[in-house]
This record gives sequence, C-alpha cells and structure tokens, in this order.
Amino acid sequence: MNKIKTNIKYMLGIAGLASILTGSLQSCTKLEPKLYSDLTTKNAYSTESDINAALTGIYTSLSPYPGDAYLYYAGYLVMITDYATDIGFSTAAGDPTRMSNFTYDDNNRYFKFNYQNMYQVISNANMLIDRIENVTISEGRKKEIIAQARFLRALSYMDLTDAWGPVPLITTVKNPTESYNEPLAPVEKIDAQIAEDCQYAMDNLPEKWAAEIGRATKGAALTLMGKMYMRSHNYEKAKVYIDQVLALRTKGIYKLNPDFKKEWSDDNKVDMGLIFGVLHEPTLNGGEITNHFGPTDNPEVPDRWQYYGVSLDFWRKYSDLDPRKKFFYYNYEGKAARDKNTKHGFFYMLPAKGQTTPPSDTVKFLQNVATKKYSYDMVNNSYLDGRTIQVFRLADVILCKAEIENALNGPAAALPYINEVRKRAGAPAYGDHPDFPVPTSKEQMIDALVDERGFELVFEYKRRQDLIRLGRYEKVSNAYLKGRGLRENVTEAMRYFPYPLEEARLHQEMTAANPSRLPK
Repeated sequence: MNKIKTNIKYMLGIAGLASILTGSLQSCTKLEPKLYSDLTTKNAYSTESDINAALTGIYTSLSPYPGDAYLYYAGYLVMITDYATDIGFSTAAGDPTRMSNFTYDDNNRYFKFNYQNMYQVISNANMLIDRIENVTISEGRKKEIIAQARFLRALSYMDLTDAWGPVPLITTVKNPTESYNEPLAPVEKIDAQIAEDCQYAMDNLPEKWAAEIGRATKGAALTLMGKMYMRSHNYEKAKVYIDQVLALRTKGIYKLNPDFKKEWSDDNKVDMGLIFGVLHEPTLNGGEITNHFGPTDNPEVPDRWQYYGVSLDFWRKYSDLDPRKKFFYYNYEGKAARDKNTKHGFFYMLPAKGQTTPPSDTVKFLQNVATKKYSYDMVNNSYLDGRTIQVFRLADVILCKAEIENALNGPAAALPYINEVRKRAGAPAYGDHPDFPVPTSKEQMIDALVDERGFELVFEYKRRQDLIRLGRYEKVSNAYLKGRGLRENVTEAMRYFPYPLEEARLHQEMTAANPSRLPK
C-alpha cells in the first residue's frame, strides 16, 4: 500500500483503509484489538466484521494510537482550544509557548496535526459510508453504523470550522489527484452538512446502548446539533435540541454526579453525566493523557510532565469559596530529593500575585498549575493510562441551556441553570452570597457565563470557541496578555487560525487568507 503523505489530499482516498488494517472491536468492558493484517484495498470492505472494524477505526482516529495516544482528543486539541486564550500557559519552549503567548505562525505543529487528524476522521467516515453499500448487512444495523460514522464526521467538521472557518467540504471518497486545491466551503454550507449528519444520527442512534460503551448516541447528536446552532447565535433552533438532551436527563439517561470530582475518577470511566467521550485502556489503547496534563514531580502522581498547564492568571479568577479552585496540584513537596544530602524534595509553591522571589532555596515557584481532571483517583499509574476524555457532558449542556435562556428570555430565565452547576460544585450560587449578586442584564449574565464555563470546563477543549461565541475573545485574551506584561495583539481577525503551512502551500485560497489571521 502506498505511504500516506502528510498533506490532506493524500489522506482522502486511502486513509480509511489504514484504520481497518489496525482496527479494534469494542466490547462492553474494554477495547480489544484485533489485527486485520491480510486485508488489502481490494478486499477490506467485504464482510460485516470488516465494517465493524472500520467503524472502530473511525472512533480510534479521534485519539490516534501510533504507539501511545497524544494526538487530537488525546491532548493536542487543547492547544487550539484552551491555549490561545486566558487558560493555557506553557513552560515548554517553541510551539506550546507560541500558542500561550499568541505569537504563533502557520508552521505551528498543533495546526498541522490537528488539521490532519480531523480530516483523518472525515476520510475514514467517508470510506465506510461509501463501502457499506456493497456489504450484506441488516438494514437496521447498517443505519446504526452509518449514523455513527456521520456523527463522527460532523464532530470533526465542527472542530475544523471552530478553528479555521471555511475548509474543504468532502463527503465522498475521492482519488487523491482529484482533491488538489479543493475549494473552501463557507461555514454556513458546512453547518448544513453537520445538521444533515446529526439529523441522520438522531434518527438512527439509540438513547443508550445496551452493551457497548463509548459509542455515539442520540444524545450526543442532539448536543452537537444544539452547539452548532449556538455557534451561529440561532438560539431558537439551539433550544429545540438542547431541551431534548435535558429531557433525556428527566428520563434517567443522564444524571449529574453530586460530586463533581467523581466525574473524573479513574474508576468511573462512564459517569452518568457523560454524553460522549473517548475511552482508553492502559494495556490496549492507553494514552499519554495523564503524562501531559499531570503535575511535575508530585508524590501522588509521579513522573508526569505538566506539559499542558493552566495559567496562574486564570486560576486566580476562581473564588476561594469555589471548591473547584482546589482541584489543581499546588503547594506540595516534590517526590525527588532536592539534593544528595536529604530525602526531601523541593516545595512547589504558588507565588502570591507580584511575588518574584521564593522564600527559601528549598522552594520553587510554580509558573502554572496542573488540573486534577486527568489524574484524579488513579487506578493504574502506568505510563500509558486509561483516562476518559469527556467530549460532551451534562454540565456543559446545562450551561448551554443557561446561555440559550439568557439570549431568548433574559438573565432571570438563565439563573436556575447556571446556579445548578455552581451548587453542584459547592460554589456560592448567584444571589446567595454578597460576592455573587444576581446578574440583572443579558450582558452581565454573559460575563457570568464566560466565567462559569471556564471554571467548570477548564481544559475540556471549549474555552476559545466559548469566548468567540459569547463575544469576549479579544477582551479576555488581551487582558490576559496585559496581565503578563505582553503586547495586547489579539484582534477579531484572529478568531480563525492560519491554515497549516503545508496545506496553504498547495491551496491558493488558504495562502491568500493566512496573512490576515497571523498575530501582528
């Protein structure tokens, strides 16, 4: 088989097969790998088993596993969602720092790999949808499989358009030579495709799978549809779908865990608040999730990198009355001895605002903080972990409902929903504490939602699109840069990232668009 090149035009025709050749079948308890090493481009889609493997391959490409998962939803996505906002702060030189400092260019690897991985999902989905028509399979099962493929395709197109706006819209299997310089489709046209895919998924997916876990459901498709309409500020239509997700809660399909921390427990992989997520097993498809998000030199979760760190500026926005402020690693003694004369490690301390000198030579100031979301209640402390990545969850949907009600009916209608999430976390509700007066205008409620979505959904791949949708991207990002003593360079033109350099070199429209999207 030909080698898959890095450019998208080479992925469209043959990448789908690659997932089958290394696909895995999902059981009710774990991902069990099954190798199809004898398949070729000619016989790969001939049986129902092949189709099942291909479907699992699409799910797998949300969290690519080239030895250890760290791409797309396994970590890299955070760099184009929560970084380049007030949340992400990196101590790693190069591309990570450029993202958190808003000094990125079109050659940033996070643009390249996320773009490619998103189109990998789309390519795999297109291939399955095309080939399944030639396979003998029951009509009901066929619709279920197509519905999952279309949901995953829609999810990737949502991620693409969040980051880059107009992108090539490809829904069929194409010969690589036909995809050169594929025209950019307007976001409105891609939204129509997302809506069509989600509608098919809603019509053909169950509310809950009887045995299989980690599969897309009707609730996942409803959530994606609602979020797509929210992005374009069509709150009337968004309400239709978000309300249906909340109706599934009333029906008992979803439920908020009374302890927000338990949603992230390693022994609670499928919480009832989870609507759609990416599952991992340490010995089968484990990822480097805890490695990247976990704390530096910590005795509870040792040997992690704190590669994706939350900025101190954002962490300080939490009220001291909010228990979520403590759901980070800070003020602890390190595991490694600080020198050969002692068994004690350095003390990793949060500096007070403006404090620049540690109180002693045994103290190191933290430059950022690690979230506990991806290391809480570790069951298996292996290098490759089994963390669940929550793509959609109920708390997010409840806050979506608050945003919708505020837009349509004002802050009083939104108040019960934002307060529900705050009360579940143990934070003071608006109106119950003098520090949290009830928002009395739509603009005040938007500001409250900007804060609350950040506090609840930190490092869940939501921040950048939330700030853009709610009209606060430039204001919040520039305030963050100013607080760090950096130039306030965020403009409205930067709401879309530059297209990856390798793609732009082969695409005239991308080449023309990139200069205006770069930081000045």
